Amino acid sequence: MDFKDMLTDSYHIAVKELLVVFRSRLQLVLMVIMPLLLLVMFGFIYPNTTAQPQGLPVGLIDLSHSGDSAAFIGQLQNLSDRSVKMDFRTVAGVDEARQLINRNELDGAIIVPASLAADVAAGRTANVTVLYDNSNPQVGAQVLAEATGLISAISGTKAAVIVAQLEAGANQSVDPRAVLAPYIPVAQGTIPGSNYFNFLAPGLLIMIVMMGAMTGIPEGISMEKERGTFDGVLSSPIHPISIIIGKSVSLTIAGFMEGIIVIIGAVLLFGVQFQGSVLLTFALLFLGVFSFIGVGILFTSVTEDQKTGALVVNLLMFPMMFVSGIMFPIQQMPWFMQWLSRFIPLTYAADAMRKVMILNAGVQDVLPQIAILVAFGIVTMAIAIPVFTRSMTK
Repeated sequence: MDFKDMLTDSYHIAVKELLVVFRSRLQLVLMVIMPLLLLVMFGFIYPNTTAQPQGLPVGLIDLSHSGDSAAFIGQLQNLSDRSVKMDFRTVAGVDEARQLINRNELDGAIIVPASLAADVAAGRTANVTVLYDNSNPQVGAQVLAEATGLISAISGTKAAVIVAQLEAGANQSVDPRAVLAPYIPVAQGTIPGSNYFNFLAPGLLIMIVMMGAMTGIPEGISMEKERGTFDGVLSSPIHPISIIIGKSVSLTIAGFMEGIIVIIGAVLLFGVQFQGSVLLTFALLFLGVFSFIGVGILFTSVTEDQKTGALVVNLLMFPMMFVSGIMFPIQQMPWFMQWLSRFIPLTYAADAMRKVMILNAGVQDVLPQIAILVAFGIVTMAIAIPVFTRSMTK
């Protein structure tokens, strides 16, 4: 069999696989719904800079009952009304606040100490306690950040008044801002208008394509072995490589279709700013599918039925989703997970996709990731082809 015949057979295998997909209306509907469902679920669940919870119920506990504490609480409410981030509610004591937090009626509480007036009069620092629910890390962190910001703003205003009084007593012109904050950090991101979903979307795109390709392998190999349709293939002069190429092409096309759906949905629904080359993005999608398919064919070739093949593929997919840096930065993981992520092709595919889509990186910027994906795909395919051939002849 020459190379031309092998390509022709691969084409016919790919057409056959795609016909199976397009003749099943349920499968076509799921191809559209599943990526959109994952996109919407992750897009609305994960926090970003444009969609933070508003009106968080936070208790106010005044243990001082003084003029200073009343003024402090008034400033808190005034600042919070401007930001619309907190809904302050008066609470009698700390124990009641803890009970309300336990019943999910409050997300936190600000406790004004009994010594506030005495501390202010003596020129001491008053410790205002922020009680937050650390059983809910995301909401608790926001309560802590918002409350700390409000208290710091009030503290700065009070300090400016004190500096102004000292300035009048010393008969010397002083800028209170320079005394209170001689150094002011100015945050500037490398991507204008970026949010957390911009970090998530490229990895989510490659993950959905990977899931489509990997779940299609048990259906394309194990199911045919289980039904005995490989007997007809074996009786024809089709080379095993043509079967692998044909199935890989069909899975790649299906993955591209799902990838396009994810890209359009991310841009239209969540305002993801697509900065990079579309051509390079799809080239990375192809490399990602290429690297995944070899692994999937290798493991499903040794399974006897579709159910076992699907279990093996799921066993491979789910650890990759969490260890590859798609949802959480790899730097935040324990050292052994960071070490494990180096052996997962999804790590390099997601990293390259993020650089191209969000940072407008060129080919030269993602050459290491491309080289790793190509090498991984070649090695796994080289192992998968003989294993697949032996499984066909059993």
